[in-house]
Amino acid sequence: MTKKITFSLTAFIFCSVLAFGQTLVNDFESGTTGILNIGGGITTSVVANPNTSGLNTSANCLEIKRTGAQWWVFQGIDVTDMSISSSDTKFLSMMVNFPAQPDLGVRFDAPDDASNGTEVVRAVNSYTDFNQWQEIVFEIKDSPAATAFTLGTLYRLSIHPDIGYENVPAGQVLNNTDAFGYIDNIQILDSNPLSTSDLKFENSVSLFPNPVQSTFKLKTQSNTIVENVSIYNILGNKVAENIISFNDNEYDISGLQSGVYVVEIANSQGNTAFKRIVKN
Repeated sequence: MTKKITFSLTAFIFCSVLAFGQTLVNDFESGTTGILNIGGGITTSVVANPNTSGLNTSANCLEIKRTGAQWWVFQGIDVTDMSISSSDTKFLSMMVNFPAQPDLGVRFDAPDDASNGTEVVRAVNSYTDFNQWQEIVFEIKDSPAATAFTLGTLYRLSIHPDIGYENVPAGQVLNNTDAFGYIDNIQILDSNPLSTSDLKFENSVSLFPNPVQSTFKLKTQSNTIVENVSIYNILGNKVAENIISFNDNEYDISGLQSGVYVVEIANSQGNTAFKRIVKN
């Protein structure tokens, strides 16, 4: 049986729902960066939005250039001192536009405006829509292992835009000549804006083997029907329009070159999951 594959770059955008309660940190429309300090070899400036045709149509954004090799390059974004109790659940949302998948992290545990904090928290979703705007969300907490924010006051955000370890493929993706990153519409929300049904579907799907020689299988919950499977390269470009399904949820990618790819899986309920594979 042959399955026809449909492709849409907009399908890479995680669906959002309206969040109850939001605080705008900076949308850069005023032309000011809101930067408290920077470190490790990085330059930032407010520039015109490089892509107003997608999810983010605002006029301005923050441009990021890497000038040093340290993993911890950071920019400190000012937050009007915000009280957050240990019983509150808050989320940081930002629009991101990068040339490849970055390893993004944020430190929330600074004790004042001047300090950088110590614990790096990664996002709850991955950036997959390369060279397009995508919403990236972080849970605001003291450390990766914490379940809440217990320091009482959030003074600043120390954003590490290009750590280089937990992205696929691993490595730093920014430079000072032709690979820049963009961040916009930084907000603090009372709820997670990402679709809970998509995240549930994402966690219910597994792909194996990985790395792949010629074919891979998708394993889903018994009541889930896979309707569409799409393959993109690490630049975000489609690489095929038809994949042969020999058996239930088994797909042939023997015609692809060796490398890293993103597999987009859509079920019959319209939910979408993303999995990364390595083709040997």
